Amino acid sequence: MKKCWILCALTLTLLLTACGGQTADEPAAEPEKDHYYQILDADGQELYTVTDDTAVAEIDALINEAGGESADHGSAEGDPLYTYVYWQETTLHAGEDPDAEREYLEVFRTQVRSDSNAVTTEVLSDTLEGVGDAINIEGLGGLLTFSAEVSQETADALRDPGQFAGA
Repeated sequence: MKKCWILCALTLTLLLTACGGQTADEPAAEPEKDHYYQILDADGQELYTVTDDTAVAEIDALINEAGGESADHGSAEGDPLYTYVYWQETTLHAGEDPDAEREYLEVFRTQVRSDSNAVTTEVLSDTLEGVGDAINIEGLGGLLTFSAEVSQETADALRDPGQFAGA
């Protein structure tokens, strides 16, 4: 179980920091990938798209708090109240214009419930090209869903998505 959590935490950390492995022939640092959040209601309908850098950073901080050592494999019980969908720019490949517009991919979803402080994060394995091969694990899908109890303050902030809409 602990090995599963370590894998999930590592994957989420790599996604949130836009880091990746480098070889000696590669440039010193990859430019940071832009990202934003789409916030969905309990029915999966879009409420807000959050692109403001300050609001995105606030959501990042809340979601980072949800990934602690107390996380368990699998989804929390109950229906989600809100879902925060993390969209990230695709990787800039050699020869591509760094100023050109790039596609965004859905990377993970974080759900908060109305009746508990349990937060569930599902990392979408389709967007993790090669991660399973790199760590020698097949069928990552189910392994990349985990839940954690968060503080009342964090849960309440995630249950108030309107605060991010006006930014």
